[in-house]
Amino acid sequence: MNRPVNISAPAVDFGLIEPLYYSNYSKIKNGKTMFTLWNGSHSCNYSKDFGFGSSYTFFIPSTLIFGQNCQESITASEDIKPNSVHMALQIPQYFFITAGEVMFSVTGLEFSYSQAPSNMKAVLQAGWLLTVAIGNFIVLIVAELAKIPKRWAEYILFASLLVAVCFIFSIMAYFYTYIDPAEVEAQFKKDNEDDEHNKSELQKLEVEMVKKVSIKNQDEDDEGKKTKI
Repeated sequence: MNRPVNISAPAVDFGLIEPLYYSNYSKIKNGKTMFTLWNGSHSCNYSKDFGFGSSYTFFIPSTLIFGQNCQESITASEDIKPNSVHMALQIPQYFFITAGEVMFSVTGLEFSYSQAPSNMKAVLQAGWLLTVAIGNFIVLIVAELAKIPKRWAEYILFASLLVAVCFIFSIMAYFYTYIDPAEVEAQFKKDNEDDEHNKSELQKLEVEMVKKVSIKNQDEDDEGKKTKI
């Protein structure tokens, strides 16, 4: 356009737009919205039906003619397409993701902690987090290097990997020999008590050896004194 134009909508006032200039992006309620353009005593209306989540850029030509309707003079460029499905459909997805995270992560951490000896619990917790990091790295490789054209195909690939991992874990769980944490702790406690007992006995032997050496040295000194006399 070759002259400044005021633009407003029912909920937004774009103000005065200078020629060869642009306004900031503004939020418009989804549905049909009527825009009013005016310059002095000249004005016209432009209507547009907005979909939820969409984004548009409007171009006002220099040949804009004010009148009852300027619908055909303004060009709309669709930057982001409107959502084809409702956002509320994400709620069950987040529910299942959260439920899976709680059932798998919490139970896995508890299992690795309870089955580990007392001096290896922190190491196994670190190993668990390392497997999470490796999984995220695999997702990064697939998402960036695989170049899967369809998003649904990428999700099918990840779901197939999950099924394969579940199958492998099922086999490992079937042949796993469960260890009672109470028995493990009792065994470690017994071993510690045995170590303490052995250490105490060793200290007693050392004390007795020192006493014997001291008595022997004293006897030798006494014999030496008798010989001199």
